[in-house]
Amino acid sequence: MVIFVKNNNTTVMPQDMGVLATDKKQYIYIYSNKSESGKRLLAYAQSIDGPVRTINIDNEKISDTVWTEILELLNMSAKDLFGDSHNLSKDINGDEQMDTHDWLKVIQNNPEVLATPIIIKGEHAKLVANQHDLSSFFEADGSNFDKSPEAIKKANHKDTTKNEQF
Repeated sequence: MVIFVKNNNTTVMPQDMGVLATDKKQYIYIYSNKSESGKRLLAYAQSIDGPVRTINIDNEKISDTVWTEILELLNMSAKDLFGDSHNLSKDINGDEQMDTHDWLKVIQNNPEVLATPIIIKGEHAKLVANQHDLSSFFEADGSNFDKSPEAIKKANHKDTTKNEQF
């Protein structure tokens, strides 16, 4: 269960999320059902061993505050996340430069600009363009290690993350 806090009140899975509540034991998969990759990767995300919270932004609005948190976790600007997916910026403002606030308005009214889904676990987030991106994110937490007493005694563990940065 994911708990969100908004205006000092605790609610469970609200329609408009106020603060992103992350958990090291739960994955959050954010996608648009209007995105081909979002729909395609949804089945893979739901097949992970462990709890997965899926957020279809076509049906569930994410507040600007939460989008800002997600952008910080991704270490990206709104333009980098949404800008390349569609030419909406030209349609809306011509050649004018759009700031973060403008992009957040665009995503609220046009969720399909999120062409690439986002996966979050704890303080780590990643854009997942394909099944490999998704599976490498799941494996990066060490859950794929053999944790049996025999393996621990032998210290026969291999790091599969290859110095991956999240």
